[in-house]
Amino acid sequence: MIQKQRSASISTKTLVILALLTGMSFILEKYLGISSPLFKLHFGYIPIALSGMLFGLPGALLTGVTADILSNIQYFNIIWVLLAALEAAVFALFLHPESKDQKQMLRRALLCQLTVSLVIQAGLNTLLLWLMYRSFNPIRFVSNALTFPFKTASLYFLLKYRKQLERFVA
Repeated sequence: MIQKQRSASISTKTLVILALLTGMSFILEKYLGISSPLFKLHFGYIPIALSGMLFGLPGALLTGVTADILSNIQYFNIIWVLLAALEAAVFALFLHPESKDQKQMLRRALLCQLTVSLVIQAGLNTLLLWLMYRSFNPIRFVSNALTFPFKTASLYFLLKYRKQLERFVA
């Protein structure tokens, strides 16, 4: 008897959904966000967080890395792509496991955004800017602190409406 090997391939429907999320992230970051020399404010993280929540680590990495490469093609640097991959991985690790109650959802959203804001954006991102360009911008910390509650709330609402969102990908 021949045993069927389990394939590690991704379905066409999943690839289409991830491509749509990548496109949404690109548009939200590049065209609907605010970019200035002092700070950058956009909602391109929401589709990446959504792909991490719905599809886990592979989906988040595919969406996050592709969206970052497309959004920053003129300034391509593999180090920034690795940071985008790390951010996508954090979204997947915190948001993919299903939460049962609202306290747990809020805790996951808070810890996820805290990790992204402190470790990746305020920590590693600032360190890389300093190492590469000898540039330090304290406004980044202020904008990070000001947007933290809104980003945490948006992640919480993604978790809260998970069941409704899963119906679209099932």
